[in-house]
Amino acid sequence: MNRYQKQLLGAIALLIGIFFFYKGLSKHWLSPCKTYGPDSTLPVDYMALISVLCRNNYFKMVGALQMLGGILLVIPKTRLIGSAVLLPVVLVIFTLHLFIDNRPDELLETGLPLLGLVFILADQVSRKIGWKSLF
Repeated sequence: MNRYQKQLLGAIALLIGIFFFYKGLSKHWLSPCKTYGPDSTLPVDYMALISVLCRNNYFKMVGALQMLGGILLVIPKTRLIGSAVLLPVVLVIFTLHLFIDNRPDELLETGLPLLGLVFILADQVSRKIGWKSLF
């Protein structure tokens, strides 16, 4: 892997780390739980699921994992742990939007970080285990 690829993966890790730290922070302090009115265009199943997850403080736990993973992803020595923490969270969020919500903008907003995390995790695993570079 050449210098530019390392810098690109470092920049992607920095952007994704900051993104998830902000998203986790917003789940805790910046925005209240979402409530949907009768005039909402979202699917009924999606609104019901989000309401239940909000009432049970599930989003607080997800937000804490997002903040922790975002911080770990920014630090180069802990990037493997950060991507391992964030990957299941992002995968669940992506599949929720894919199967229940299915809005293209939400799929893009969750799919791009998922793709970036897969690349970061593959790079980190190849470095730590000593496999040939995957890129």
